[in-house]
Amino acid sequence: MKRFFALCILLPGLATTTIHQTVTAQTVLDNSAQKASPFVKSTLKTLVTRFSNTHPKFRNLTVHTNSDKKQIVCGQVSLSENKSPAEESFMSFGAAEDGEQPVVYEARTIPATLDTREANQWINHGADLEELEELGCVPEGSYRQYGDTLNKVLQDHKINATR
Repeated sequence: MKRFFALCILLPGLATTTIHQTVTAQTVLDNSAQKASPFVKSTLKTLVTRFSNTHPKFRNLTVHTNSDKKQIVCGQVSLSENKSPAEESFMSFGAAEDGEQPVVYEARTIPATLDTREANQWINHGADLEELEELGCVPEGSYRQYGDTLNKVLQDHKINATR
């Protein structure tokens, strides 16, 4: 555990030039980061590093505070290689100033039928949406709607399997 913390402290210092080069490559498409706080810039750096194999493009960045007076940043990120990414390529993300890693949620349509072995995957996928809802980055009720849809698909599968 001590080695892990030591690496967490040392690696950013050793890789400063790499991170600096990566940060200069980030793209905010709609100028919503013009007056970004250090926390917002740090969040964008983290996402650029996480998706280092692509060139992430950001938009719709907003900042608000939670009840503890900590900053929350919300926005959308696209991993598309196009200069003007398609609307459907954007994923919602959010991060809390006192939180861990930014949460990224890729909206995917739940199929009409699901194998029961896939249910956990879809439940886990919805956990990111729930966290974004708690951060205030997606409309209230988004997670409930997702859960209701998933439950209906699973119930339909259960009914069809018993026939």
